[in-house]
Amino acid sequence: MISSNNSVLDIAKAMADHAAVRQATATENLAQANTPGYRAKEVQAFSEVFEKGEAPKVQIDASAAVKPNGNSVHLEGQIVELAEAKGQHDMALGVWEKVLSMYTEALGRR
Repeated sequence: MISSNNSVLDIAKAMADHAAVRQATATENLAQANTPGYRAKEVQAFSEVFEKGEAPKVQIDASAAVKPNGNSVHLEGQIVELAEAKGQHDMALGVWEKVLSMYTEALGRR
């Protein structure tokens, strides 16, 4: 992770990176929705990842119900996951922009 000497910016960057992994995982799941035997993947929660200072782990979603063809992707769940990841990314970007605007204000620039 890139360090910025500002823990708020570090958290915002980590959150944006985590949201990107969530989006990529959900889109991969959606792309494989009709593939027999494909098991849906999920991303470890941001709070767990940030606590440990690790990269997000992608793993098989063991709680997902498996259809008769062996596929465990549920379209509605993946759409919700994409919406939540977008919200997480938007929050991280908003924090980043607010902190940078405070720096700009403190330096007397606009």
